[in-house]
Amino acid sequence: MKPIGIIIPAYKPDQKCLDTVNDVIDAGFEHVIVVDDGSGEEFEPIFRSISAIPEVTLLKHASNKGKGRAMKTAFEHLLDGPLQLGGVITADADGQHLASDMIKLAERMKEEPDAVVLGARDFTQKHVPFRSRFGNKLTRILFRLSTGLKLADTQTGLRGIPYRHLPLMLEVAGERYEFEMNMLAKVKDHDIPISEVTIETVYIEENKSSHFHPLRDSFHIYKIFVFYALSGGASFLLDIALFWMFVQILRDESPEFFIVLATVSARVLSSLFNYYINRNKVFAQGSRKSLIRYFILAAVIMLASAASVHLLYAEWLGRGEIVLKMLVDAVLFVFGFVVQRAWVFRKEE
Repeated sequence: MKPIGIIIPAYKPDQKCLDTVNDVIDAGFEHVIVVDDGSGEEFEPIFRSISAIPEVTLLKHASNKGKGRAMKTAFEHLLDGPLQLGGVITADADGQHLASDMIKLAERMKEEPDAVVLGARDFTQKHVPFRSRFGNKLTRILFRLSTGLKLADTQTGLRGIPYRHLPLMLEVAGERYEFEMNMLAKVKDHDIPISEVTIETVYIEENKSSHFHPLRDSFHIYKIFVFYALSGGASFLLDIALFWMFVQILRDESPEFFIVLATVSARVLSSLFNYYINRNKVFAQGSRKSLIRYFILAAVIMLASAASVHLLYAEWLGRGEIVLKMLVDAVLFVFGFVVQRAWVFRKEE
C-alpha cells in the first residue's frame, strides 16, 4: 500500500502542536501537512519551527475559516499535487492524538483499504470532562437515530480516509466542526464502510486548549436535528389542531369512523406543510423522487396513526382520543425522522 499522510489543522496552537508533529515523524510518517487556519502573527514562531521540518508542508489561511475548511484545503492540496498517498489521517493539534494511535489507524487502513477508520475514545473513564462525555453521548444517539449506525465516538478528530475518497470529502457541507459530523453522514450515504480502532483517551488540562465553542459549534453540528424537530413540532401542532377541528365536524356525521376520517384529513394538510419545510429548510433536497417517497412515508405513518388510535380508542379506552393520538404520533415522529434522513431526502448522485 502507498504511504499514509498526516493532516493537522491548527488554530492558535501551542508547543503541543510542534510536539505532535515531531512524534508523528519519529513514528515513521514521512508526509505531514499542517494547516495554519489564520492564527495570526503571534503564532508565527511556532509555525516557522514546524515548517522548518523537512517532512512538513505548511499551508496557510489568511483568516480563520474553520476546522472543516482547513481539512478541505489540505485535501485540495493533495489532489492537485504530484504526491500519491494510500490515504490520510487527520489529527488535532492539541496533543490529544498520539502517534502510537495513528500507527494503529494506518495498520487498519492497510487491512481495510476502502474503509474510513475512526479512532474511538473510551468516554467511560473518570478523567473525561463532562462536556466531552455529554456531547459525545448526545451526538452518538442522534447519529444512530438518523443513520442507523452505532459508533462509539462520532466526534473523534482522528480519522483515516482512503485517498480515493478525498474528492467526496470536498463535497461535504460545513466549514467548521460540523464538517466532521457531516462527513460521517456522507460516508454512510455512499455506503462506504466505517471501521473503529480503540485509541487512548487523552485530555490535557481539562481540554482547555480546544477551540470548540459549546453553544455555537454544537448548534452547527446538531442544526439539522434542531430544524427537523422544529418542523416536526410545528407540523405536529397543526395536525393536532386540524384533527380536533375535524373531530368536531365529523363526530355526529360519522360516529363509527370519525377518528379515521379526522386523522386522514388532518394528516394530508399537515404533511403538505411539513414536506415544504423539510424540503426547503431542513434537508435542502427536493427532487421528484423525494416528493414521491415523502408521500409514501406519509401514507404509511397516517395509516399507522389512524389504525393505532382507532384500535386503542375502540377496543381499550373508549375515550381520550386526543391524548391517544399525541402518544401514538410521538412514536411515529421518531420513526419518520429515521426514514426521511435515510431514504426520503437521501441525496441522489
